Amino acid sequence: MKSRTIDIILSILAFLATPLFFISFAASIPAVFRPFYYACITPLHIEETSGYDRETIVEAYDDVMAFIWEGAEFKTGSLKWTEEEKEHFEDCIPLFHLQVILASILGAYLLVYLILIKTKVLRPARFKGISSVSYGGILTLIIMAIVGIFAAIDFDKLFNLFHAVFFPGKGNWIFDERTEQIINILPEEFFAVCAGFIVGLVAIFSVVSITIGVVHKVKDDKKQKLKENEIN
Repeated sequence: MKSRTIDIILSILAFLATPLFFISFAASIPAVFRPFYYACITPLHIEETSGYDRETIVEAYDDVMAFIWEGAEFKTGSLKWTEEEKEHFEDCIPLFHLQVILASILGAYLLVYLILIKTKVLRPARFKGISSVSYGGILTLIIMAIVGIFAAIDFDKLFNLFHAVFFPGKGNWIFDERTEQIINILPEEFFAVCAGFIVGLVAIFSVVSITIGVVHKVKDDKKQKLKENEIN
């Protein structure tokens, strides 16, 4: 059955929404789920490199997360901080919240889209018999491959580029470890772990979406052949 204009539009939106959902959802986990950071303390030797005990580290991290997510007063436990540091974390708040909002809205859209397809309310536009969500998975893999190669070649440059893009014209994200001691418990290695986790999780989501699309195509092709054989 031929796809209608509305089916084509919604399929294109699903194609574009897929990579954005995968990335925003994966990025939200380290940002929201505090145990993710706790689990990194020992493997990354943060106690040894920072010179603080685990209790001090966790307290400082929890205070910053409470400021970002709960609107609590800014503090970093017993660690020193400056107004510039506070301003940087204020700049982070809309970005952190945006990724969760994006993940929620896009996830809801894709869920409704797939339900409408399953109930045959929509006739999804397919190219070569594969759904737009699966092609969205392919697009996501391409994006992640580019980012992953860039990170492997020069993570420092990628890290600086990220801040230049999302905090244009600002230098308050460069901390002095003597007066803005939170940087001592947030080493670059932790952000590298976050990046690796996000890329890995997004890659899994993408492979699953592509696999499902290919499996459905194979099943549809078999059904079509059976119908043709019955007619013949």
